[in-house]
Amino acid sequence: MTENKITIGYWNIPGRVQPSRDLLEIAGVEYNDVRYSNPDDWFNRDKYNLGLDFPNLPYLIDGNVKLTESETIMDYLIHKLNKTDLLGKESDKFTVSMLRHVFQDIGTHYYKFSQKTSEEKPQFLSEQLLPIFNHLKKFLGNKEYLVGYFTIADIYFYGIISSFKRLAPEAYADFAETFDPFFTRIAAIP
Repeated sequence: MTENKITIGYWNIPGRVQPSRDLLEIAGVEYNDVRYSNPDDWFNRDKYNLGLDFPNLPYLIDGNVKLTESETIMDYLIHKLNKTDLLGKESDKFTVSMLRHVFQDIGTHYYKFSQKTSEEKPQFLSEQLLPIFNHLKKFLGNKEYLVGYFTIADIYFYGIISSFKRLAPEAYADFAETFDPFFTRIAAIP
């Protein structure tokens, strides 16, 4: 680990920490990105040796600040980087917060989807995920960003769309006309 840099630790997948990685990238912050491919490296080496109050993945270490839980990490970064405007303006703050929780729920559904057999996946997709994506399609509509201007919710949604395209490309096709322009716009942010 390089000293004086924020360190983020998580499994070697995007998962729950990816929005925090994306925020650091957008903000131009260099950071240590610890990715665990071997469970022994986490469970038998780092989990109880990093000084985390509640050892878990993801984690963030920034000097004396040591945090776990993905939403806490994101909130810390937003405030540390003085990017509180990303939380939304006025009453939009609540909409942004709501969307963050919706996306967290979708992440849980993605995990459950990945655990289903190939025979079970179509029904789960149809009953659990597609209704949420229909709401998101209507919510986004023709707007450039979810609440009309760029917020942290857009960073989360970018990851959600990316996973949707990868996990269910045939189903995604019904949403591509609305979601692809948004996805392209976010991907173009340096």
